[in-house]
Amino acid sequence: MTQIIGAIDIGTNSTKMTVGSIDEGRVSVVFEDSEVTRLGAGVDANKTLQDDAVKRTIDAVVRFAEAARSRGAERVVAAGTSALRDASNGPAFIDEVKRKADVDVEIISGNREAELAYSAIASDPDIPHGGSILVYDIGGGSTELIVGGEGGVERFKSLDIGAVRLTERHVNSDPPTSAEIDAIRTNAREALKSFDFASDSRVAGIGGTAINIAAVANPHLGKKVHGVVVSRDELATAIGRFASCSLEDRRKIKGLEPERADVITAGALILDELLEAAGADRFVVSVRGMRFGLIAAEAGKLR
Repeated sequence: MTQIIGAIDIGTNSTKMTVGSIDEGRVSVVFEDSEVTRLGAGVDANKTLQDDAVKRTIDAVVRFAEAARSRGAERVVAAGTSALRDASNGPAFIDEVKRKADVDVEIISGNREAELAYSAIASDPDIPHGGSILVYDIGGGSTELIVGGEGGVERFKSLDIGAVRLTERHVNSDPPTSAEIDAIRTNAREALKSFDFASDSRVAGIGGTAINIAAVANPHLGKKVHGVVVSRDELATAIGRFASCSLEDRRKIKGLEPERADVITAGALILDELLEAAGADRFVVSVRGMRFGLIAAEAGKLR
């Protein structure tokens, strides 16, 4: 029996939605949409969601829920991540989403977020399997790291380093100064020391940071970067471009979503430090995100 489920990922930087059709455990995409809503703006410093960010995000959730239901979704589920974990007014946001969109939002732990991210990769037929794999998701407020293998998840961790969080902490110049870049790297490097990397693992990335860097490295592909391999040398070239130009010029870089231009440098630097810690010289990109894990989990409940 085919099931159609909508899943919404309410992140610190962006809100994303996937409508999936599930048949015999396989998820086929019916429809997808995303919007950079920047719910986590200012949360690292103030621990409070800002009114304009709340409005942007709730408007997106309402639109996404309507789109999912119009395409036959029998259930629409939503998960909130780092910004909602940190914000004191997160419960009020959840109540407002329920009232306006009739969607229940679950604030998931960092560990649960990591599990769902790995589930998205593990179910992706376009990502080579076999042996150990390190999955990462560099979000706006946090970075999820998961090492798994043929037996499933072996270890995982959520770190409070994200593209929005480290930009707000360390960047006050345009373009960022060398001291600000060093501060981002140091912050990321120290946080990454707490994770036990497997040096022989392949590395796979999901989320906006990975997708945008792959698109910048392969501008001829547009956003069709699923399964693309990006070398660390290509990442270094992208970092050089991001860090050497103004925000206005960064927004014009082919392959980069203009709404991410202000935080992409921090995201790319986190990724570079991650690859260094993992002893990896490349990563493969999957456009499947946590939403696929949510869809699979909800399908299991409905069964």
